[in-house]
Amino acid sequence: MVRVAPQWSPQPLSEILSSSSLQLQPSFDRVPVLNPIVEMDGDEMTRIIWRMIKDKYFDLGLQNRDATDDRVTVESAEATLEYNVAVKCATITPVHSKGTIRNILNGTVFREPIICHNIQRIVSGNALTLV
Repeated sequence: MVRVAPQWSPQPLSEILSSSSLQLQPSFDRVPVLNPIVEMDGDEMTRIIWRMIKDKYFDLGLQNRDATDDRVTVESAEATLEYNVAVKCATITPVHSKGTIRNILNGTVFREPIICHNIQRIVSGNALTLV
């Protein structure tokens, strides 16, 4: 089975964050992407577990967090605890850092890379930050 995500045109961040622009943004059922996403189902339990992961969708966009008074953030963290897995994209944290999901999951923020010695580094010997 092949699913192709709808085409999406990127906008400048300043345009997305402007209050009038936020009111005009369409709501997406899934994460908007520029190119198609290839999804490959596995065998047996992986197929079932992946379906469960995708079926529990939470819109953590700024507009929806405001509309739900941030309740969607708490519900998504509670669902993560219930199902023991989540896939989360980066979100904008306005004004101050709450860390709601991180606090509920007793998580942490990594400020430096996690290096696996059995995975070859693509850029070896580099001491400068890549941006």
